[in-house]
Amino acid sequence: MRRIAWDVSRRAICSTENRFVFRATFSSSTGLCQQAGRTEVSKVKERNSSSSPRSNPQQLSNPAQGGVDAWASGGASSVFQTQAEVQGRTLTFETGRLAVQAAGACTASEGNTQVLGTVSFQHDDGLRFRDHLQQFEVEYVESMAAIGRIPGSSNRREMVGEREMATRQCLARALKPLFPQGFTHTCKVTATLLASDGELDPVTIAINAVSAALAASSIPWHGPVGAVRLCSSNGNLIFSPTTAQLAEADFTLLYAGTSNDAYVLQLEGTGISEDALMAAIQAAAKVAGQAVEAQKVLVRQAETSKVSIPMRALPDPAALTRIASISLSRIEDILRDDALDCLQRGNLLDAAKAEAMEAMRSAGAVRSERLRTPGSSLVASSDLDYAWPILQRHALEKMVLGQNLRPGGRGLADLRPVSFQVDVLGGGVHGSGLFMQGEAQCLVTATVGRDLEDRRTEGVLGKGSDRVVVHYNSPIAIASQGRTERVEALQEGRAQSWFLQQALTPLLPESSELPFVLRIVANTLGLAGPTAMHALNAAVLAASSANFPLARTIAGVTIGCFSSSTEPGQPAADDRKGSWQAGIPQARSACDIVGFRRELVTDVGLEEAELGDWILQVCGHDQGISALQLDCHRSGLPLDHIESALDRAKRARAQLLTSMRQSLQQRDSADGPRFGKVAIPKDAIGRLIGPGGSSINALQDRFQARVVVSDMGTVHFYAPNPQQAAAVKSSIEVLTGTGLQEGAVYACTVQSIRDFGAIVKLDSGQEMLLHISELADHRVRSVEDEVRVGQRLAVRCKGKDQRGMMRLSRRGLMNAL
Repeated sequence: MRRIAWDVSRRAICSTENRFVFRATFSSSTGLCQQAGRTEVSKVKERNSSSSPRSNPQQLSNPAQGGVDAWASGGASSVFQTQAEVQGRTLTFETGRLAVQAAGACTASEGNTQVLGTVSFQHDDGLRFRDHLQQFEVEYVESMAAIGRIPGSSNRREMVGEREMATRQCLARALKPLFPQGFTHTCKVTATLLASDGELDPVTIAINAVSAALAASSIPWHGPVGAVRLCSSNGNLIFSPTTAQLAEADFTLLYAGTSNDAYVLQLEGTGISEDALMAAIQAAAKVAGQAVEAQKVLVRQAETSKVSIPMRALPDPAALTRIASISLSRIEDILRDDALDCLQRGNLLDAAKAEAMEAMRSAGAVRSERLRTPGSSLVASSDLDYAWPILQRHALEKMVLGQNLRPGGRGLADLRPVSFQVDVLGGGVHGSGLFMQGEAQCLVTATVGRDLEDRRTEGVLGKGSDRVVVHYNSPIAIASQGRTERVEALQEGRAQSWFLQQALTPLLPESSELPFVLRIVANTLGLAGPTAMHALNAAVLAASSANFPLARTIAGVTIGCFSSSTEPGQPAADDRKGSWQAGIPQARSACDIVGFRRELVTDVGLEEAELGDWILQVCGHDQGISALQLDCHRSGLPLDHIESALDRAKRARAQLLTSMRQSLQQRDSADGPRFGKVAIPKDAIGRLIGPGGSSINALQDRFQARVVVSDMGTVHFYAPNPQQAAAVKSSIEVLTGTGLQEGAVYACTVQSIRDFGAIVKLDSGQEMLLHISELADHRVRSVEDEVRVGQRLAVRCKGKDQRGMMRLSRRGLMNAL
């Protein structure tokens, strides 16, 4: 690690004093970069090494055109910069000034937002299998000092929330697929927000910063990638929108990748058609491509070359051939067996792996990795560990691409059998839903709370509150799950919670119409593939069970992809995806695949999720897509395949929505929870709330209800069943005097005695004053002479007094009780 970091720093310091200028024009009407003529990259010798690059720039094209600039300042620091202008905003990359001891570092800035991306790297020569697991860590740090504020936590330190955790996962999804296969050395990427004015979301700037840092480092990585965020407002696309523009947008899209392939797609909105989404993605890809070009110029300036690092997490080709001859046919038979479920297939594959090792050990072909000579056909235990997913991938590729078959006997576009169940839990649960798809099972509960129970957030983009709080829990009841990676599971769970929250938030009614919050808790009880969409479907069921009104019924589906190992125009042994032709010479002919092929699979299963190219999670309704997330494993999603993937998701989503609506229509909601509202006089608000909130809290505890009072006198309430909802409404009317009818007789109990009368409590729960003048038909000298505490009385409502308060009287009812 020290050698590589020193090598990068030495080259940065000793680099010649050169200046590069890269220029490309942008269309101001659309914000898309359109390269004008030939891209001009020239090299100009600096005459004065001490001059600033900004003080005397030597432009090779008209500066008024805008575009991408690149230069290297002279002097000992050798600071290199590139600039790209998009829609009136300038994206600047700079390396060589900060974090010079890192393996790679780059500062990206746009407007007043500045993010530092750094990369640390450690060469690991371990020979054990667990040492060969990829040690790739991503950190995203948002400091409140960047906006000149002190955190509001008790210890005044920043706390990592769902948004920051989701950003880390977003950075990992953008970077990890571009590492070469077999790269397992410890690598840590950190994006640190240095400065912000709260106008721009720093996520895209962070992706650009860490991408440039990796590209400018000596670490082998097949980048860079560019990131851009856009939104749509009144049909117009806005690039790098401000927080105010995002709040008013119809949808927002985060894109990270190149001009041809997407590695990160995140969509949030109320509903966007597939055609409109494709247009937005294509526009974002063009802009991201310009950020990629600017990073490439920065890399050429820094003159950084990639170091040659052995990729130890790959099997020896000769050992792979031996293992394939023993186990490949067995793996294919297991995957083709339609009678096996997901768990049974996994157990049989584990048993086949153990049998292969025993067979090779019996043949005397097993050696330790330190003693095994490469190419000798002798096998180390690590060879089997590395070869096993390669063989499974080959078998699945043969099934999907060559025979249009999938594990379990499904076709490429077939959904597993689904089941929607509502109201599966009783007791005090507000709403519950169970979604099952094949062996997958997800149980979700929904809890309704008052608006004061929302989750308050604080970050560089300002303070806010979440009306939907989603807590997604990792699988908790999986038989084959031995040791749980607690940290990774928590990080993934919090990132999925954020995604589900963004998908559900646009469906909520306005807080003025329904001042309540919704908490969703999702528990995965059966694992058979990606679980986020299962949790979303179950969450819709749980919200319906709680009678919480959603703007639309939505459903989610996953789309996966398998492609042949070599794409036209790519080398036969692409070191990013890997090539098993070297270990299995007959593999390609056995697949019966002519040329390059790519096939989509609907409703991704467990094996397909682990071994496929990418997973696209799409949720929406009949009219469009409300949320989308892309997770790439081995390659990016080509733009020319996104449309077919969205079309496949639309058809699958329609099937799920039909089944979901049928289940919801069959549900008997007569005894379900109820929302309601009552209008009361403004001067009665205090009586409803009571001293210190005693009255309203007692009302909520008595009926297990949630009551929200507005300043205008509108009282919203939520009760677990119709009977309690009616009781809550009646109690509110009685407490505020709006429910007492003049002339009606009510039963009450004496609570306390005062000199001027008795405080009585009606059976509905309202405490009122029975004045001494209304205690009896005759003149009363002392209240104690007529009533005692705990005595039951009958009183008549005499209407309102001058203050609007309801009056009670016992006259004529002395012997009623």
